[in-house]
Amino acid sequence: MLGWLTDIFRICWGFFYWNSRKSVYRWSGRRGVCPCQNSSDSGRAGQTGCDAALNFDKPIRFRTVCPLLQPTVEGTLMCSVDSADVRPFWGRVIASSVMSAALIYAAMVLAVFGFMRQVGYPVTVEMIGWPPNWSEINQAKSRYFLQNAQNAYEKGELSETVMSLSLAYEYDIYNYDAGFFLAKLWQASRPEVSNHLYQELIANHPDFRTQTAEAWLRSLLPRADYAWIEKLAPNALRFGDNNTPAWLNALLFSNQRTQDDSVIQSLLETPDSLAPGVETVLRWEQTVRDLAPEEARTNLLQPPPAYSPEFVYYFQIRRLISLGFPVDAIDLLGSSNNPLNDRDRITLELRALSKAGFRRSYQNLFNRILRLSPSLAQLDILTSHLASNPDPELYRRAKVALHPQSLTTSNQRLPASLAIFCVAGVHGDIEYQNKLAMQIRELTQSKFVVLDAAIAAMALPDLERAAIRNLLPSLQPLSLDITYALLEHFDPVEAQ
Repeated sequence: MLGWLTDIFRICWGFFYWNSRKSVYRWSGRRGVCPCQNSSDSGRAGQTGCDAALNFDKPIRFRTVCPLLQPTVEGTLMCSVDSADVRPFWGRVIASSVMSAALIYAAMVLAVFGFMRQVGYPVTVEMIGWPPNWSEINQAKSRYFLQNAQNAYEKGELSETVMSLSLAYEYDIYNYDAGFFLAKLWQASRPEVSNHLYQELIANHPDFRTQTAEAWLRSLLPRADYAWIEKLAPNALRFGDNNTPAWLNALLFSNQRTQDDSVIQSLLETPDSLAPGVETVLRWEQTVRDLAPEEARTNLLQPPPAYSPEFVYYFQIRRLISLGFPVDAIDLLGSSNNPLNDRDRITLELRALSKAGFRRSYQNLFNRILRLSPSLAQLDILTSHLASNPDPELYRRAKVALHPQSLTTSNQRLPASLAIFCVAGVHGDIEYQNKLAMQIRELTQSKFVVLDAAIAAMALPDLERAAIRNLLPSLQPLSLDITYALLEHFDPVEAQ
């Protein structure tokens, strides 16, 4: 084995050494002694030995370098040409080098492939062996760490989940699932990192921008990050999807608290980029802010432009209620020209009747909703209304009638339980909050320690805005409607 390895080395070295000397010999006009032939021999074909082969463990192996070396009948190795015809074999050098390089490269590819497959990376031989496919290796690593993150998350290993997700996204920033999962994990504890990830996801994955923006809003709203909502919502209003009313609502809700008029003005400077109806609502909002209540009322009672979308009527009526004109809102709700769907109409009518003091009509409507078949939509309407418009009597009725356990799936029961938990806190019902906390912990099979903090905080006579902003991100999942309602109650416009 040692002799074979030594001869392999001599062959590699001899390819370049002896062919170089032969080339110099021919370029010099074949003057002097032939570099590889025995100088004491005649120099004739078949009668001249080869000095270069003598150093090999098996001299016949020198034929790999120079095929002119041939064995005679007696078995002696002799040069098969005269000294004048000795020549280099650079083609053999090139072919052997290419073949050797290919074999070495193939061996390295297989070794790397075997190692990476042993680790668990879902790579293929083509990814490793073909340089144009090398970028796919990091994508395969990203998929591997994403799978690790999902497995760790199912086991409740949060630190392992975050580490694996970070690696998955680092290896491939275009791995949407990894970035989206990581952004959602960071949104409560490291919101600045989460915001940056959501920004990258919208920029790198325009096909998923609606889904990304909705998830981002659900992270921004609970922590009352109105400044970021005012950056996100104007862009989302130009997406051209069916979520225009939701983004308009997010923008107006935030802007009424920041009072940054430049946000609305900037949008109105490019009205052609907005969906139909958005400009109408924004101009209403911009105008009524600078008017006395009665003048604002007169302005809002003007009929919207013909063929306005449904949400224009919704914002017109809701603004009348917020300005203190619920009776006018009730009249518009009863108008034959009102195109609102049932849910929006009921939501606005509950609010208007409550603000107008029409107690009997208000109670009758509330009771009719209570008698509907249990559903997440029914519970969402009632809890959202009671969170922003506390009413002890109606709360007691809702407490008796609304049961999250009657909903079909745990995905519905958890947000329903949390919504009722928050409404109980708004009404100071600590005993019922504790009961619901036990049910929520049983449902989630977790300690859910934030529930105790929420019970203690909501029991305070004057809960600070900062406290609810710290609590809501952990009291999830809650619907956007109940989140808006809780912020309206604990973080009203007048507090800014």
